[in-house]
Amino acid sequence: MSFIASLEPHVIMYILSSISEGLTALDTMVCTGCCSCLDHIVTYLFKQLSRSSKKRGAPPPQESERFLHIMQQHPEMIQQMLSTVLNIIIFEDCRNQWSMSRPLLGLILLNEKYFAELRNSIVSSQPPEKQQAMHLCFENLMEGIEGNLLTKNRDRFTQNLSAFRREVNDSMKNSSCGPNSNEMMS
Repeated sequence: MSFIASLEPHVIMYILSSISEGLTALDTMVCTGCCSCLDHIVTYLFKQLSRSSKKRGAPPPQESERFLHIMQQHPEMIQQMLSTVLNIIIFEDCRNQWSMSRPLLGLILLNEKYFAELRNSIVSSQPPEKQQAMHLCFENLMEGIEGNLLTKNRDRFTQNLSAFRREVNDSMKNSSCGPNSNEMMS
């Protein structure tokens, strides 16, 4: 990641746009590879932001600072990928859900405000009788999730995401998205 962070801004943006395109690829291997790359980038960003907010020890390397600056100048790139991954999980036949879950948590934690806007948009786009159920699905998705990318937290999120996807599909069919429909989380 330190090599990628040291690249010129236009090269970084090209890499990110290529990853973004790959997320929607029909070839599962391409999509899975892009998810893995995105997870590494998001994890790197999250760690750098966590370090800079704690202000401990030596300052981060110059390339880290530059990479963070580029991402702050172009938040729409990461936001677009968050939207893409979430839409694939909710509305498409997602064959590599585990791979999609890995960068999704980091994307959500890096963009909590944007995630809330997306959630509200998705909920309000549902028929009125299904909005409450969809809102509950999103509540269950983040249940027990902490603001970190530790393995235990990621694994919990992956389990929640499996239940979320099942609940959303049920909700879109019959508007039931309650505590009885998430056996996996027990």
